[in-house]
Amino acid sequence: MNKNQSLLFRLLLFFAGAGVVTLAFVLLRADPFTDRDAFVWISIGVLYLIFFVPFFFSIIKAGSFSGKIPSLAQVWFSVFLYAMISIGIIVLVLVLPFDLLNVFIILQSILLFLFAVSMYFAYFASAHVGKVALEEVGKQQHINRIKPKAQALLLAVNGLPGEHEKTQATLKQALEDIRYIYPVDGGAGSELELQILRSLDTVSELCGGVSDGARPISLEAEADRLRMLVKERKLLRN
Repeated sequence: MNKNQSLLFRLLLFFAGAGVVTLAFVLLRADPFTDRDAFVWISIGVLYLIFFVPFFFSIIKAGSFSGKIPSLAQVWFSVFLYAMISIGIIVLVLVLPFDLLNVFIILQSILLFLFAVSMYFAYFASAHVGKVALEEVGKQQHINRIKPKAQALLLAVNGLPGEHEKTQATLKQALEDIRYIYPVDGGAGSELELQILRSLDTVSELCGGVSDGARPISLEAEADRLRMLVKERKLLRN
């Protein structure tokens, strides 16, 4: 069932149920129609609308953060809690011999307000949490690749021959500084992080050439470049 078919099916259910409620109202309506009767039927109508909230707002979308953030547990719990209390109020209105209609109207209004607050936290607050989580994933995506690469490269750097002692020291300092790079807001460090990733790959290839007996003259220059990039990125903080 695709999205349009699912929506159509839910709409059919909603209108079918609304028809049942309307039929019950027509057949069971008291004559004369008192304030108590009006309260009961309005409460039933509101209860029916609330019951269908999860059917039409069952999933929160938050960009591309794993697609969806479900909050059905809180929504359904709120719906059933509202239903039980509301049905209890309706029963009390029907069976109590003395008139407390104004009190029950206030209680029903408070209950509806609390339900609205719960829905706010279930939908809007959860959506905000999802957005923040998405931003956190975006801020860390490059750093989560840089640090393992740096750890792996350290083994190759430690194995450089003695004549590369100066380059080795430069690379070790750069790799040490990478440990202290942290995510920053707004993607400010994204471009630098991509350059660091490319530089790490280049240094890894050049170190491999040294291990094979070659003498890549660009290793020292690339080590200095990596050190500069890491130092510049390290300065970026929230």
